[in-house]
Amino acid sequence: MKLVTWNAAMRFRDKIEEILPFSADILVIPECEAPEKWRKSNKIQSINQFLWFGDNPNKGIGIITLNNNYQIDIHPSYNKDFRYIIPLIVSGDQNFNLFAIWAQNTKKKYYSYIGQIYLALNHYKSLLNAPCIIAGDWNSNKIFDYIKRIGTHSEVVELLKSFGIMSAYHTYFNEEHGEETKPTHYFRKDKDRPFHIDYVFASETLLKQLSFIEVGSFEEWIKLSDHTPIYVEIKK
Repeated sequence: MKLVTWNAAMRFRDKIEEILPFSADILVIPECEAPEKWRKSNKIQSINQFLWFGDNPNKGIGIITLNNNYQIDIHPSYNKDFRYIIPLIVSGDQNFNLFAIWAQNTKKKYYSYIGQIYLALNHYKSLLNAPCIIAGDWNSNKIFDYIKRIGTHSEVVELLKSFGIMSAYHTYFNEEHGEETKPTHYFRKDKDRPFHIDYVFASETLLKQLSFIEVGSFEEWIKLSDHTPIYVEIKK
């Protein structure tokens, strides 16, 4: 199973061809426009299944399959209070729960970003016992633990670890949280302001099958977005 997550910074219909060379089965795309925005695009033919969540048709989160190897359905326990942390059921060559994430700022700062994820994952704890992948733009890193939130990045990492769920990137590259050498975001597209804030977490059973990870480079992706994609390959 091949998965890509990438904050596309809107107009993904004009950028999807850049992602296609990964030959991914599943895409998790924060800042993706709604399907109706694709009606005049011939790129829609590349898509098998397109789930989308958002209030602004120009900027939501899309979960896309590019072939019929996998079927994705909204989990019946989806709670719209956690609008952009979406539990899904993935069935196909491999079966697992997928959480698609686009963590955002809120009017109540205490609940922003990692606070949303902390609350959502505690709400969905029962789903974490099954094989899981949690992917998307967290807008979070251990280096921001000092910011007062309902939960910290480190607390979320420990919560997931208690269910045997860990970051694929940190497992593959043997790096610690807060000490990442491969950024996924460049603030205001400035190469001198890099951060690692996008993640793919997976259950231990899936991590044992992890065969490859790639994080996109600044040079290749910065013209398209302030984020770079994470590509993960898990062999059955």
